[in-house]
Amino acid sequence: MHILISAVLMGLLVRQCRPSERWQFILTAVAVPLAMPFLALWLLSAVMRLPSSISMPGWLFGILAYPSLSQWLLSDMTRYVTISLAALILTSAALIWLMVHERRWIWRRGRFYVLLVALTSVLAFPFVMCYQPAVEAAPGVELRIVEKPGLLEGVVKRCQVMAEVRGCVYEPLGWADARTLVYRKWCGGDYTEEGWQPGDPQPPQAYNLNTNEVTPFDGDLDALSDETCAPGLCVSPALAERTYFPPLYYLPGHFGDPLVSPDGRWVAFTARHVYGPEDLLVISKREDLDD
Repeated sequence: MHILISAVLMGLLVRQCRPSERWQFILTAVAVPLAMPFLALWLLSAVMRLPSSISMPGWLFGILAYPSLSQWLLSDMTRYVTISLAALILTSAALIWLMVHERRWIWRRGRFYVLLVALTSVLAFPFVMCYQPAVEAAPGVELRIVEKPGLLEGVVKRCQVMAEVRGCVYEPLGWADARTLVYRKWCGGDYTEEGWQPGDPQPPQAYNLNTNEVTPFDGDLDALSDETCAPGLCVSPALAERTYFPPLYYLPGHFGDPLVSPDGRWVAFTARHVYGPEDLLVISKREDLDD
């Protein structure tokens, strides 16, 4: 609907413009809708940070219907990069065109501020929409993220959380030694009548706690230490209380059995966002942090 309205308004404006201004209006009319997903998620992120005691007006729920499309659009790396580049190129071109033709009168043009907001929303989006796993460590506990996403990967994963996109899942396989966790990912999963199916297994990987590096693992999987523990005993006590639901509770990933390192100092476990992506995490025991 918003695309149709934009097209109608663009047509009316273009017909009333001088020929020299028509291309500038066309650039603006195309660039601003491309930047809207970024601005819409900014709004949604800000609203989600409001205290629960603050009630949102009814009209705001109508506005938040748009970000649901934005979340889906930006929850895939290819779509995110494509839309970002297109929005940056078109908004920059429209701004330059406006500066060249309006010069000192540019500050009086509303289009200038609209384009400036659109450009800023795209440029700052990766720094505003930073990714965080579904759980936090309690004070005195160290938490590691295996395969910690980079800047752009983190933005896409944050959008997957908001769009409830599951993505790849992690399977802890065991510990090669006290500082090396072996795992594998399952990608291409989907929901079926039997429930969530994880997809296809990927080659085993090894995560080193000393270097925080992930490398291919070609050792013997049968020789790994795979001692499990109860999540309520070895994971939940090491997690921080959250100010929102659920406190001191987490949703395990598809492969939910935590694995204890051979020396008992670390626990590897999976944690996922509600209906969203999951992470493979390694957490220390509180009393072992200072050893």
